[in-house]
Parts: sequence; C-alpha cells; structure tokens
Amino acid sequence: MFSKLKAIFRRQSYTRSSINFLDGLGTHGAKARPFDHDAAVRQCSNWVYAAAMLNANAVASVPLRLYMRTRNGSKLFKTKSVTLQQKKHLAGDSTTGIRPSQTVMRKAAQWGDQFEQVVDRHPVLDLLHQVNPHQNGFELTVLRMLYLQITGNCYLHPVMHDSLQRPSELWLMPSQWTRVIPSKDKLVDGYSYGNNPLEQVRFEADEVIHFRLPNLNDMHYGMGRLEAVWSALGLHDSKREMDIARFNNHARPDYLLVVKQGASAEALDRFEKQIDSKLRGPRNSGKFITITGDVTATPLNMPMDQIGDSDRVLEEIAAGFGVPISKLLANNPNRANAEVADSAWLRDTILPYCKMDEEKLNEKLLPLYGIEEEAFLAYDNPVPEDKQYQLNRRTKYVAAGIMTANEARREEGLEALPDGNKLAM
Repeated sequence: MFSKLKAIFRRQSYTRSSINFLDGLGTHGAKARPFDHDAAVRQCSNWVYAAAMLNANAVASVPLRLYMRTRNGSKLFKTKSVTLQQKKHLAGDSTTGIRPSQTVMRKAAQWGDQFEQVVDRHPVLDLLHQVNPHQNGFELTVLRMLYLQITGNCYLHPVMHDSLQRPSELWLMPSQWTRVIPSKDKLVDGYSYGNNPLEQVRFEADEVIHFRLPNLNDMHYGMGRLEAVWSALGLHDSKREMDIARFNNHARPDYLLVVKQGASAEALDRFEKQIDSKLRGPRNSGKFITITGDVTATPLNMPMDQIGDSDRVLEEIAAGFGVPISKLLANNPNRANAEVADSAWLRDTILPYCKMDEEKLNEKLLPLYGIEEEAFLAYDNPVPEDKQYQLNRRTKYVAAGIMTANEARREEGLEALPDGNKLAM
C-alpha cells in the first residue's frame, strides 16, 4: 500500500505537468523569459533608478551578522554574547512585532540562549565582505537588490576553492544574460548564461543561487517591480515623444490659414514664406503681419489631456517600488509625516527584502561551508524601535516588579549591577 501511495504522490507528476511543451527550445534547452529583461534594464533610469536605488542602498546598509551555536570546548572564532533584546528579535518574540525570516526564528528558538555572534574573521563573513577581486559586499548587495527589482531575478555563481572545497568568490550573473533550463524531473536542470547568444555557457542547478520575487505567471522566473509599472512607463514614454514632437514642430501645425479670396499657388507660397520668416521663432513673439484680402486663422492644436504626465507616473512608480513619494522628491516639510512614512517604508519594503535575502543565503550559501546546522545569517532589524516607548516599558516593568533592573539593563546591553537581581516590592 505504501508503494502504491508513493507512486501516486511522487514529485515527477507535478514537475512534468508544470513544464510547457515549448519550454526548453532555447540554447542548452533554456526557457524563454516571459518578460524582456533587456528592455527592463535599459528602462532603469530617471524615477525608476531613483526608487530602486533607495531600496537597494537601504538593504545594503543593514548589517548582516553571523550567529553560531554555543558549544563546549575551545572556540575557533571570536564571539560575543547577544543582548536579550536581540535574542528576542531573532526568536520572533520582540514586542515591536518585527520578525526575521522563518529559518532565523526557528534556529534562535531551538537554541534558546545557546548561541553567540561571530565578531572575528570567518570564511563566510570574509566572503560577504569581499565577494570577488572586483566587488565588495556592499556593491554586490546593491546590485542584487537592483536586479531583483528591475527584472524580478538575481543569479549568483559561487566559485569553489580547489583545495578547501568552499566558496572563495561570488560573481553576479546579470539577469538579462541568464536563462533557466527547465526539467521535467527537477523543475530546474540548470542555467544558460552569456552576453553573446552564440557563446552561451551551461551552469548546473547547484552552481547558481537564484533569488526571485513571486510571479503568478511563471514558475521559473520572478516578476520585478518594474514589470508591475511597465504600462505606466510606456504611457509616459509616449507622452514624452508627443511633447518633443510638438516642441520640434513635428506634430500638426498650430494654425490653418484660410484665404477666402482667390489666390494662385504661387501667391499662397509667397504668403507662407512671409509668415514663416517674420513670425517663426521666440524672438518674433508679439510681432504681426499686414496683408490684403480676407484671411481666417483657425487654431488646430487643442489643450492636451493629462495622460502619462510625470506626477501620475511618479505616483505609480513610488507605489510599485514601495517607496514614499516624499523620499523621491525630498520636499516634505512636515518632519512627523516624513518619519511615519520612513518607518512604514522600512517595515513594509526593506524588511521583506532583508528576510528574503537572509533566507536564501541561509538556504544556499551556508551549506557550501557545511555549517548550516550550526550557524545562521541574520540582518539587524531595519525598523527603528520607539526608544521612548521601550524606556517607559522597562521603567514600569521594573517599578511593578515584573522584571529586575539587571534584566532591563541586559536588554540595553549594559553590565549587571551587584544588587540588580531583586524584584521591586
């Protein structure tokens, strides 16, 4: 019976049915992307670049730390204890309601107080600090977040050390040059990479770390934030082309002059040249021309509708990228409103990126070092806590006898007092 159930619920039935029959017709059996990543990368300018860079720089500025389980015996790397407040955050028990990724919470809760932060040089931290001879960790994180937002996908290739058998370098594979090779057995069989379509190189599935945003339309490629506002950008570009055409006099003329008296073609041609020479150009503004006969001037250019204007496009870009408009324009005079918008941006946009990034690094990078069961990577909480609220909470808890003075000091990372372990009565 067990064998029959296993045959019914095997993975192959699902993966085979998930692959389209046209998938795998590209180089090395690669699958065509549902969205043009080359066009998306070219469109990364103006407000799109500003919004994406705000998010990317914010994520890269959040410290990423390595924590290891406490073991008896000598330590290979220097560590320091974790504050009670930080432990609560990592375990998902913080009063702020801000929680890290599921992997971090599971390990922190499982280990209890038996883990510490690595503060010495460690192979993982060294790699994340200097990812390759040409890029440091901050640059790679910014690029990783930019590609995720613009194309919905980011690919990293870890280069393994020959003798140590662990990653010695990390290289980013531009999304517009990378394609997924689907598999009916494993869903993903590998990746095809190359700037030149005629010189594509195949990478096995375990040679690439694939970051992707959720996509309801495809199981292999992610959907970036730029794709979500693509139609608005197209409308905006069309509006700009129309504006440029009007300013360059490539659109329809401003006026139609109707000469009611009979006139020859030669006379009309001389009349047009006279008007053009005397009235065209900004320096001739306000001048007039005198003619004989009955002439009627009919305006042809009507007021333009507000379609694809910069304000509406900016609103859609800001909403699509999860960035407050005030951060893009930097003109909000109300400090309280700006602080509220910043806090919401850090909580609703930056925190999810940090969760996704640390989840993928714990899932794919740490196993390459063989320490996935003894360590985890975690970002600091990017959302600033209400310090006044926390201070009032601790003060009231100590006064009410709910926590000791040393427990409150431990949350602040302060040393214990000799008589600070007694509850107030």
